[in-house]
Amino acid sequence: MNIVVAIIQLSLIILVPLFIIRNDKFILTKWFGSIGTAYLAGITLSVLIYLLNRLGVNIVPNKDVGEIGSHLAISIAIPLLLFSANLKEAKKLSKTVLKSFASLLISAVVVSSIVFYAYAYTLADGDVLSGMAIGVYTGGTPNLNAIANIFGLEQNIILSANLSDMIIGALFYVFLLLLAKPLLSRFLRNRSDENYLTEDSSIINFEEIDMRQFTLTKTLWKRVILGFGIAVLGALFGILVWILLGMEDGKMIDLLVPTMMITVTILGIVGSFNKSIRETEGMNVIGQYLILIFSFALASSIDFTQLQSIFTSTLILYGTVTVGVFILHTIISKFLNIDVDCTMITLTAGVYGPAFVPAITKQIKNDDLTAPGLIVGSIGYAVGTFLGMGLVFLYAL
Repeated sequence: MNIVVAIIQLSLIILVPLFIIRNDKFILTKWFGSIGTAYLAGITLSVLIYLLNRLGVNIVPNKDVGEIGSHLAISIAIPLLLFSANLKEAKKLSKTVLKSFASLLISAVVVSSIVFYAYAYTLADGDVLSGMAIGVYTGGTPNLNAIANIFGLEQNIILSANLSDMIIGALFYVFLLLLAKPLLSRFLRNRSDENYLTEDSSIINFEEIDMRQFTLTKTLWKRVILGFGIAVLGALFGILVWILLGMEDGKMIDLLVPTMMITVTILGIVGSFNKSIRETEGMNVIGQYLILIFSFALASSIDFTQLQSIFTSTLILYGTVTVGVFILHTIISKFLNIDVDCTMITLTAGVYGPAFVPAITKQIKNDDLTAPGLIVGSIGYAVGTFLGMGLVFLYAL
């Protein structure tokens, strides 16, 4: 029976995210996004299993299948997503955009630190949760989960952070679309005749997913294998560290996972400077699919008896940081005389990542900020994990 459950569990982990990514026009996906839909599907499965167990049908998902699957998926996804980050384009950003992005980074660090010392320090793993907030608000969901895995958080805590970010993020995104510009225009100047780039940019929005044009080419397979190889290399580094530290029982995984996450992030950034790697079409699709595997595997292994006690406090933490970053970023933008459009786009690129930039630039009718927003979002992906990780060590002092 356990083998049958494990096979079914593994099949769902592979097939459900595939269904989601191939049906991006489905009503749930349009409302909640692909990652949100993956979480909802996983939560639904967890609820179903919980109810069946309450009715006397004993179904126990294999914890190792979900945990190993999620670790492997996120480890390969990170380098694939970073490979397409055109970081060289950063030199084309104007001083206005650079100052605005610096404002966002400062806001994330300051607000997260204030919230930690005022509130989060009272929570279990509050230092890591605060560092994850910096990761997600300067980069995106992959950064949040990378930091969580580096510090070995339990799956329920990681899920609580992801759900909190998803709920707060959905509400804040509606605010950005509908109310942010009219509100911020009362405090910040409107755009004048300034340029956001010092020269034309060749950056392409590789975040866009169009399954109708997706082809699993030989070159793309090589990139996936490269991402897997990087993850294996990181794992081997972790094992080597474990051996050098005396092979203490139970410590190998504690060293393997963090080392693997750091390795895939560093080498993913290194790979992005190679033009042939960076411009491989389809890496974003595979990376997104693996993020969905991670999300579904995580949500489908919920322990409801433990989740309830930590969810409310995590929701308060991330809600407070989101509002605080928005307010401080606006204040700094006012002081630096940054226009309202640029302020909104750097905020969007940091809080949500590059994928959401085009929708906001279209909404505010300023396509000149699309390329700068994509570049800033790529930088956020690259620095978010290290910035959040560094602050966790500081908070732990």
